[in-house]
Amino acid sequence: MATAPPNILVVEDDRETRSLIAKYLRGNGCNVSAATDGREMARAMADHRVDLLILDVMLPGEDGLSLCRKVRAES
Repeated sequence: MATAPPNILVVEDDRETRSLIAKYLRGNGCNVSAATDGREMARAMADHRVDLLILDVMLPGEDGLSLCRKVRAES
């Protein structure tokens, strides 16, 4: 029985970095979604299941550490 590929959400405000991470993960069989800030992250997490969240620490608006704390508190 084959396992489903992991769903990974990359939250990174830098377009090049976000693209590079997503390209690498897709090349290794992962489903990848991307967001540029906390609001986009929340929408993406509400829309579909996320197995792994990759967060930039320095994001515009709410920083990655604060977002991580919120996700951990809600899960």
